Amino acid sequence: VASEDERAKRNWATIAVRSPEHPGGVTLSTPIVYHYVDPVRGDTERPLVVAPGISVTFDRTVEIVRASTSIDRFVNITLRSAFGDTTVASVALELPNGLTADSARRVARLAPGATRTVTFRVRGTLSKGTHQIRAIAEARGREFRTGYAPIEYEHIDPVRMYRPATLNINSIELKLPARLNVAYIQGVGDNVAPMLEQIGVPVTVLRPDAIPATDLSRFSTIVVGPRAYEANDALVNNNNHLLGYVRNGGRLVVQYGQYEMMRPGMMPYPITIRRPHDRVTEETSTVSILLPESPLLTSPNRITANDFNGWIQERALYMPYTFDARYSAPLGMTDSGEELKRGALLHATYGRGTYIYAPLALFRQLPAGIPGGARIFANLLGGTAAP
Repeated sequence: VASEDERAKRNWATIAVRSPEHPGGVTLSTPIVYHYVDPVRGDTERPLVVAPGISVTFDRTVEIVRASTSIDRFVNITLRSAFGDTTVASVALELPNGLTADSARRVARLAPGATRTVTFRVRGTLSKGTHQIRAIAEARGREFRTGYAPIEYEHIDPVRMYRPATLNINSIELKLPARLNVAYIQGVGDNVAPMLEQIGVPVTVLRPDAIPATDLSRFSTIVVGPRAYEANDALVNNNNHLLGYVRNGGRLVVQYGQYEMMRPGMMPYPITIRRPHDRVTEETSTVSILLPESPLLTSPNRITANDFNGWIQERALYMPYTFDARYSAPLGMTDSGEELKRGALLHATYGRGTYIYAPLALFRQLPAGIPGGARIFANLLGGTAAP
């Protein structure tokens, strides 16, 4: 078991060879691997991996909360032993001001190579800003403050992603709409619903094949995840039920789709998407507020250009190039040297309800804990703030 700063240095062997032809020597480096025969895969090799004696990881690295609002949630910590015999490890949390845990310490008995998860209940309130919870494990007279997540697939060599045992909590000033009851239809690579629950949004995950048998009228808002129509034929087949929900007074929020969104009947009014599609990949690009009094930008949170600070990876993707005049487009944005694009956020009245199409990359911002992404998403869910 090597020290933490050695773990990335000890899985390669280096050999220096000198000869008359090469008096200065030739250095060869090769990874150290273990070969064995798998009954199914045949000759198999695994690289030597050096790990901390006790790996300590949180099940998430980022969470979000509403500032100055009561917090009551569970925090899971995974311990992995690299010791060759049974080891007793204890875990404690370092908490920011405003939070307390239900126990000062948890103790786990780990067999060689074993994994255990311990859970703390954390309660309190946090002021606006970024706060951090740290986990410290103790075993055999040593402290361990880092861990790794194993990544293993048959088509690649195993990899371990090392990271400090920390959980960042972004405490965000935001208001939620009143009387929320949200149904969420999962999309592809979609981790939005758990983040909505973290800020206090009541969420029911709705399966596409269950839509016809569900009383949709009980939901204040239905949210469709990114690329959900592309990934699920049942959703496409049942889309008429969702549009009927909107006509009867419901609120439907659809995150980005691809070219399937141009099919007749997918959206209440037509759009076109260019090939290749319009997107804004510069996450620091300027965003123009074209309709500052749009209800999507004013209630319950006043959205400004500051809400687009700190975004990751991109602004928006698969943005409509043209759209029916009945849609309102409150935002404009563009990559450097390109024309202004207005298709990042559309909304329209349809019957007695509201239809919102959001190619904004909110599905990236919420899991990353970006405050502006959470504030914008809260506005998409409804209007008037809860008392």
